[in-house]
Amino acid sequence: MSAPGVGLYSIGVQGLSVPELLEWAAGQGVPFVHLRGGPRGCDLAAQSPDVLAQWRRAALRWVPVTGVTADLDLADLFRLAAPERARARDALERLAAAAAALGAGWVRLLGRTVPQGPLLNAMLGSQLPAARLPLLVELHHPGWLAPEALDALEELLDRWPRLRLLADTAQLAAARPTADGGADAALERVLDFARVLHLSDDGTQADTAGRDLVAGQVRRRIAAGQDLEVAVEWTGQPRTPQACLDRYQEACHRWTQQADPPPHKP
Repeated sequence: MSAPGVGLYSIGVQGLSVPELLEWAAGQGVPFVHLRGGPRGCDLAAQSPDVLAQWRRAALRWVPVTGVTADLDLADLFRLAAPERARARDALERLAAAAAALGAGWVRLLGRTVPQGPLLNAMLGSQLPAARLPLLVELHHPGWLAPEALDALEELLDRWPRLRLLADTAQLAAARPTADGGADAALERVLDFARVLHLSDDGTQADTAGRDLVAGQVRRRIAAGQDLEVAVEWTGQPRTPQACLDRYQEACHRWTQQADPPPHKP
């Protein structure tokens, strides 16, 4: 799944078409791109086959699109009423098919809801919807590292081998305090299932130590042989090509220069 080097998530650059973005990325030495693919991004599923073919040619010429992010939430595939749930699952399949047409290897879902009670029972009693590509969920709620939530997550991931995690340094740093004193062990449990890391930068320098800790644990795992793909996610302002490039280069320098943390002791 992984691509070499440190890529870039397209959310950090505004005002460029997909072919323009890929050409610009190639010119800056960015080895691959993660594409924001939902309606809030390039609305990949709404594009015609001819447009997808054009974008695919651009990816082959310039830099590959290795993954695509959806606006869909994992919980929406299970908790909505039947018609809405069916529409969410259909939207996922259409996006995954379009992402596959570009050559991407995965689709990311949001994880803004920690499943418990009826929702957790519904998820445990169901199959993960079929999709053209493997799915990654990004844990967008600070409660995911709480003991019960983490136990539920591991049970779901054990049941659904085609679902794994996209680890975001900001999200996981914010979640560490919920781990009830076992933050390092909880983080290790999450990273066991991670396939992608986003080095998140919102321009505020909030909790830099926490984000660096998450990045360091992933760097150690990559050195030990775990297959993880790394990209920079710039969400600050402005999101001009130059501003994004500056933050991308700074993040890459930090990624390569930081000392690795000592191995975790269980």
